[in-house]
Amino acid sequence: MNRPVMVGILAAAATCGGRVGPSSPRGGGGPPGAEQAAMNARARLGAVVETVHGRDVADPYRALEEDSPDTWEWIDAQTAVTRRYIDERTDAGRVERLAALMSIGSIRDPAVAGGRVFYRKREGDADQAVLFVAVPGAEPRPLVDPNILGSRIAIDWHHPSPSGRYVAYGLSRDGDERSTLHVIDVDSGEGLDEAIPHAKWCRLSWLADETGFYYTRYPRPGEPDHDPTDADAYFAHLFFHRLGAGPDGAADPLAFRLALKTDFVMPSVSPDDRWVVLNHFRGWSRSEVLLLDRAAPGSAPIPVDVGGDHLVVGEIHRDRLYLLTNQDRPKYRIVAAPLASPADRTAWREIVPEGQWAIEEFGVARDALVVEYLENVASAVRLFDLDGRPAGEIDLPVPGFVDGPAVERRGDDVAFVFESFFHPPALYLHTGGRFGAARLTPPGPPRALAAEPLAPSIRDASSASPRRLDAVASEVDPSEYEMRRETARSADGTPINVYLAHRADLPRDGARPVLAQAYGGFNVPVLPRFRSHTLYWLERGGVLATANLRGGSEFGEEWHRAGMLGNKPRVFEDFEAVLRLLPTTGLTSPERIAIHGASNGGLLMGAMVVRCPDAFRAAVAYVGLYDMVRFDRFPPAEIWTTEYGDPDDPSAFEYLHAYSPYHSVIDGTAYPAVLIETADRDTRVSWKHSTKFAARLQEATSSDRPILFYMDRSVGHGAGTGLSDAIRERARMYAFLEAELGM
Repeated sequence: MNRPVMVGILAAAATCGGRVGPSSPRGGGGPPGAEQAAMNARARLGAVVETVHGRDVADPYRALEEDSPDTWEWIDAQTAVTRRYIDERTDAGRVERLAALMSIGSIRDPAVAGGRVFYRKREGDADQAVLFVAVPGAEPRPLVDPNILGSRIAIDWHHPSPSGRYVAYGLSRDGDERSTLHVIDVDSGEGLDEAIPHAKWCRLSWLADETGFYYTRYPRPGEPDHDPTDADAYFAHLFFHRLGAGPDGAADPLAFRLALKTDFVMPSVSPDDRWVVLNHFRGWSRSEVLLLDRAAPGSAPIPVDVGGDHLVVGEIHRDRLYLLTNQDRPKYRIVAAPLASPADRTAWREIVPEGQWAIEEFGVARDALVVEYLENVASAVRLFDLDGRPAGEIDLPVPGFVDGPAVERRGDDVAFVFESFFHPPALYLHTGGRFGAARLTPPGPPRALAAEPLAPSIRDASSASPRRLDAVASEVDPSEYEMRRETARSADGTPINVYLAHRADLPRDGARPVLAQAYGGFNVPVLPRFRSHTLYWLERGGVLATANLRGGSEFGEEWHRAGMLGNKPRVFEDFEAVLRLLPTTGLTSPERIAIHGASNGGLLMGAMVVRCPDAFRAAVAYVGLYDMVRFDRFPPAEIWTTEYGDPDDPSAFEYLHAYSPYHSVIDGTAYPAVLIETADRDTRVSWKHSTKFAARLQEATSSDRPILFYMDRSVGHGAGTGLSDAIRERARMYAFLEAELGM
């Protein structure tokens, strides 16, 4: 049960080669500054000043919010300037190496059903990930390959039925995540007739008898709450679909209607098909649990834990409702409620108490609870029996990230993907009856993964060893690299963990280029994960710095809340502390530091550009939010007011306006070099943030460092991005960074 937490090239790119030194602002065809100034002067004709909550708020580039011919002319011209800049600094060797490294691929989202493991894998030159099924002792078998279905089609999500007979999955195009729900028969490989639109970000739970499922989708035209101007943005109600009964879902009955358009619900059907657990989320820090009784059609859901200011999710197993909750336990605990009286808290029994480390998620197998912890900013998996007695632990080879663990409710199978900075993802399955005292341990020192993957093994006679079902092909040798930690002290003294990854033989000469990344929000932890493109940076003698800021879930709900709403500036203080720390390590200097982030991490990049422009030389910001006074005007951004605050609330407006990057730009400031990228099919964060922020920075900066804007086409927020687009994106980023950092 996951908590809501709530990514012909060579010929085209090889326009020049060799080493490129620190850049001037000149691009092909003349100084971008002059071109950009002319574009911005025209856009500034739409400047407005509004009085908001008694304060005059300037919006000099309001015109660049408009979906108008003038705006698109600005976008195309600015993108052309950036393309010339990149083309002048493109190196065929760089693109070729990135293409080779990024062919390593990925494995993600394991799910176990009927002794089968379902997952998505991309490898080699395939543009998109393929849905696979694997069983021990057999070669993994592809089920759905979007690469042969048409141009720019991606699989967004998948949910197998309890026996593994069927899989429901979503397909979207151009990275917009607006999925259409399909179902495939696993044994025959034949698709059923189901094709249900408006299934973006679908949450789905099958009936045990596999005749149908509960699922979320957005209202269709003609249904209540449908808004043709904001389709698939709000009101993801819960519906029930019976296989074969109207394949487009138009006749599917409504099972649970959201009262607030910014809410969302995650269903979980009990193994006996009697109950549907409604995990009802009201943002990223509050949720409720209700029970829908299928034996009493039309009855109102039974409230179990509602109205609180905490997170809780539930799952039924046998005669208990297991609840993961952080009420009065910011690092979470697991309790069990009897189904006969689930709302009676005097009958609740604590199964897994709150511990030193935060619980990230849990799953219920036939005879065990499988619990993932975040131990010292890395994944850890522990096993308990159904009454909470410890039953083993998975020892992972190095600090890293576990995707999963996925469990089989009818059996005791546990599937997980393990990866770390220098360890490409591999898929494992533990089978073999009761867990007993199973403990997974590394087999020895790190070795080249291509020759013999670093794999866990079980040292317990009562349990079979976990099997490696699949892995991506790779020649990465982890022994060539080093991962260590540093601790920065934020402005209020809070310790901030930062991972430093680099080659093992890296000199501490004070001249190493550092690429710092962070996120800091929405209860999302930043863990050691494998990102193939960052190996290019490390091979070039660079350092990757990964910071764990407040706002994530690394240390529980208190850590999250310490970086949300009015506490958001603490996140910026945390990252500034990391940037100030880096030169003290003997590795680098501010002129050799770059930062990058996306989405909420893009907001972080914008905040750092205007907050401490002297702390680094260059920034790359993807699909970010920069106008925090009007962010809720761009659907579906209203769902984020629980995390950021509502600008219509005077008290929230004050702190949002105070840190809003767009409104914090100061004329005459020597800003660092900045590359701002956005995407035309982004259905999460509007491109309108990026146009306005780029124009304002270009107008204000007094330095000769470039402020560049780029819009990618037929690409979305990141999900569903094809390999070819990803290679071009990273080639632009590294061309920019190497030029600006003098590499």
